[in-house]
Amino acid sequence: MVSSVTDVGENLRQFRQNVHSYSVQKTQPYIREINQKPESKPSMIRRGTANAVGLGIGLAAPAYCLFDELHKITPREAKDAAKSMIEFIPEADTLEHTKEIAGKILEETGLKNKGVKINYIDDTKESLSHLKEIIAKTAKFNNSYGKRLRENYYETFKHGSNAAFFTDVNEVVVNSKNLFSTVYHELGHAMNKNGNAFTKGLQKLRVITPHGVSVFVPVALAVGLFHKVDDKKPQTEKSMTEKTLDFISNHAGAITFTGYLPMLTEEGLASVRGLMKAGKHLDRNIMKNLMKNYTKAWGTYAALAGVAAGGVTLGIEAAKQIRNNFE
Repeated sequence: MVSSVTDVGENLRQFRQNVHSYSVQKTQPYIREINQKPESKPSMIRRGTANAVGLGIGLAAPAYCLFDELHKITPREAKDAAKSMIEFIPEADTLEHTKEIAGKILEETGLKNKGVKINYIDDTKESLSHLKEIIAKTAKFNNSYGKRLRENYYETFKHGSNAAFFTDVNEVVVNSKNLFSTVYHELGHAMNKNGNAFTKGLQKLRVITPHGVSVFVPVALAVGLFHKVDDKKPQTEKSMTEKTLDFISNHAGAITFTGYLPMLTEEGLASVRGLMKAGKHLDRNIMKNLMKNYTKAWGTYAALAGVAAGGVTLGIEAAKQIRNNFE
């Protein structure tokens, strides 16, 4: 019995030695090749690191925008934001005179006949209750996302850190203490929504920039990071799909910026149309201040588009540099 166990053990040791020798013999050529060209191709880890860095850079600005829009806004934050808005976009006129001129514009443009209304939010129970009704008709999602949107909208409009034209209910909403001078810009949005096919279509195209983030951002960034352009391959040998991916990869930043053009155009057009109507009733100094305020506000949208496009370009380039350093 003891002798049998000893024999089996000896056979196992011999088997292991044979396997080891065979493994060394078969893998030695590959090991020598790897040692001769230790960095002939970036490793999966290095490629993953490069893409992770690229994604981080490319998505930084959009991620911040989404966080700023979707994180829970407390009353304190809304009040602080309203104070900042007072400094950034100071009122150009009195509330009473603004209401008067805005009312005339409603009549002159025919917006009143089309059902457009202006709501100047104040602290009364009735006013705040109507604000909730408007928001409920706009942010209709019956989930945590919709609830968060409704809560954030309520706080920002209540405290005067936001103003808007709600297309779903055809109503302009501004605060009676802050940002009420933006009513002409918001009426410009109402003119676009109730205008011709071009302005209506332009406003509908804004769906590609939800919460100020273009849907082109992840598409252009992903193609730029994960599609490799083969410059040595003749164009005649490339399929239409490959050519399309090459184009997106080579122009990712410009394509990203293009995704913001409907928003930029519609915002600018709203200001121009609102100011043109208001200019018939307001003196030069007020108009000068309004134009300054509206230009600064539009500039924030343009800056967002530029930063997003630049981030995508920089992210792709950073990933390429990381990969190239290991080739």
